[in-house]
Amino acid sequence: MFIAVNKVAVPAERQQAMMQGFQHAMPGMKQFKGFLGMELWVADDNTILAISRWESKEALEEYTNNDLFKQHHGGGQGAPGQVTYYNATVLS
Repeated sequence: MFIAVNKVAVPAERQQAMMQGFQHAMPGMKQFKGFLGMELWVADDNTILAISRWESKEALEEYTNNDLFKQHHGGGQGAPGQVTYYNATVLS
């Protein structure tokens, strides 16, 4: 499994809108073969971790190379986040 973790600092008053934006993007993401799901984690310091799970790095790249990815991220004009990638093994 391949994991992308996008860490975004979000002011408290914008958290709800950010969460709704991710929820709005879900139907489009589900159309990509290899998309396994997404979780949103909100920390006490108002950062949001958007964790997306994919069957492979190639599956994620199919999404990130698609115009839908640009639409989901404001055409490349959205707030920058810090993205970290992981190869993962699920133990339970």
